[in-house]
Amino acid sequence: MGISEPSAPASAVPAPVFAGTVVGQVLPMYFVGDESHSMSGDPIAAVNQGLIDLRDEVAKHPLIGKKVRFGIITFADTAETRLQLSELSEELVLPTLAPRGRGTSYASALEALRQTIPADVALLKGSGYQVHRPSVFFLSDGQPTDKSDKWRARLDELKDPGFRERPNVLAFGVGEADPDVIRELASSPRYGFMMTSGASTAGAIAEFASSMLNSMVASAERLDRGEQTIEFEKPEGFVQLDAPLL
Repeated sequence: MGISEPSAPASAVPAPVFAGTVVGQVLPMYFVGDESHSMSGDPIAAVNQGLIDLRDEVAKHPLIGKKVRFGIITFADTAETRLQLSELSEELVLPTLAPRGRGTSYASALEALRQTIPADVALLKGSGYQVHRPSVFFLSDGQPTDKSDKWRARLDELKDPGFRERPNVLAFGVGEADPDVIRELASSPRYGFMMTSGASTAGAIAEFASSMLNSMVASAERLDRGEQTIEFEKPEGFVQLDAPLL
C-alpha cells in the first residue's frame, strides 16, 4: 500500500481538461538563430537585445501572451533548444546567445524543428488548445557548412505536405548569407528576405527583431478575430526575394 500524499489546496490544483474541451487558440512561433562565430560582436548583441525588447513589449500587448507561444532554437555546428515553447510574459527568463562551435549546420536546425514542433503541438493540444500552423523566423549570416544534399533532405522533411505540423518558414539572410539558399529555405517565395547591400548587419538584425514582434502582435489580433493567416511585413533594410526586378 502506498503512502497517501497530503491534499494540495484547491487553488493549486489545475482544472482538469476533458476530452473535447477547448480552452483557447494558440500560435506557436519559433526563432531559429545562427549562433556561429561569424555572428560575434555587434550581430549577436543585436539578437540578444532584440529578444529582450520583444519580451519587454509583451506588457503593452496582452494578446501576445494569450495567443502566442514562443520558442528559441539556435544552431552552429549543432542545434540547441535554448527556450522551450513558452508563454511570453515580462517574467520570462531569456537565454543569452553567444558564438559557439565551428560550423553553420542548417541540417541540425531543420532537424531540430522537425522533431520539436510535433511534440510541442501535442502538448498544447493535450492541454485543450486549438493549435494554428506554427511560424518559424530563421535568421542566418552565413552559408550552410553541411553538404547540400544533407540540409536539403532535412528541409524536404520539414516542408513535406504529409507533415501535418509543417510550419510557415520566414527566412532572413544577413551578412554573407546566400540569397538563393535563403529563398529556398522559405516556405513561400514571399517569405524570403535578404539584407540590402551595404546595410549594417547589426542594424538589419535589430529591424528583423522589431518586425518579428510586430508579426506577433498582428497575428495575435488576427487570431482573436477568428482569422488564421500569418501577418508579416518586410522589415526595413531587407529586400523581399520574390520581388520583381526592374
